[in-house]
Amino acid sequence: MHIPVPLHPFSEKIAPGISKGRSVRDGYARGFSTLPGKFSDCEKDPLFKLAFETMEGRTLVTSPRLMNLYFIITQFFRDIGCQNIIEFGAFRGGSSLFMATLLKELYPTAKLYCCDTFEGMPQTDVRYDAHSEGDFANADYHGLLSIIEKRKLDNIVILKGLFEETLPTIPAQRFGLAHIDCDIYAAAKYTQDTVWGQMTKGGYVVYDDATVHSCIGATQAVEELIMERKICSEQVYPHFVFRAHL
Repeated sequence: MHIPVPLHPFSEKIAPGISKGRSVRDGYARGFSTLPGKFSDCEKDPLFKLAFETMEGRTLVTSPRLMNLYFIITQFFRDIGCQNIIEFGAFRGGSSLFMATLLKELYPTAKLYCCDTFEGMPQTDVRYDAHSEGDFANADYHGLLSIIEKRKLDNIVILKGLFEETLPTIPAQRFGLAHIDCDIYAAAKYTQDTVWGQMTKGGYVVYDDATVHSCIGATQAVEELIMERKICSEQVYPHFVFRAHL
């Protein structure tokens, strides 16, 4: 069962509509709704609680960012043409489990594509990246598969391997949300450049690590996205959110 959580009323003072490729009003609505102390509001929705429990602690994504993904999927996905999700950088798969649980209830025909080596980070670039090759190797791939089977999340498609090897194998389709949870420059740059053309109109491109102190490479990728595509972000809190093709 899903009980929608009311969004913060502050956004109602902002004019509706699209400006510079984003909805400022929508960004404020989600940003104010994910401020510290708001987690208990989301817990009033049984679907949020189920999705949170399904992760079984297998995520490093912070609560405000999980809440932001929850609001995008539950209250803003209905306004775009496709609800498929792709996640780059799943680690132990917690956020994929979280989002797939929401999808299964609300958009049962949609798929979530979960992309990771599940063997740790590939080679990194010492010019930008604080992380090193092999970091996050404790992904517990088989544990993730076990939870997927236990929870009957048949809407998750696992793509194990390097992004540049697995992404081209996905049949041509559109995505409503690309969750780029990449800590290093090369991965963030490749995924944003490749997936942008597959985003549905108004789809959400969301970055988990581009504002993190140890991920300046991911930050640089976002800066290049802004300069190359001449777009503005819809949110910077709790993380960067961009809208494609608006």
